[in-house]
Amino acid sequence: MAEKKSTTGSAGRFGARYGRVARRRVSEIESDTNADHACPECGAEKVSRKGTGIWQCAKCDYKFAGGAYRPETPGGESVQRSIRTALSEEENEA
Repeated sequence: MAEKKSTTGSAGRFGARYGRVARRRVSEIESDTNADHACPECGAEKVSRKGTGIWQCAKCDYKFAGGAYRPETPGGESVQRSIRTALSEEENEA
């Protein structure tokens, strides 16, 4: 009787090459890139990657720049947070 094949994920194409850590990182990056992302314009979960750092919503055709593997990077989120706090401080002072 044949043994059941295990699923290897997207990095299974590398076989036994490149080491376990490198294959795991590739698998994590590819799963994150191909996951559903929300559009910042319309909110639909239809954003897909068009190129390095270029993302586009399939629903409203909104095209924007983001990270290489994610539409919003942790650094970008912290910058947006600081801008929001700076703007709210200006409103409070005025």
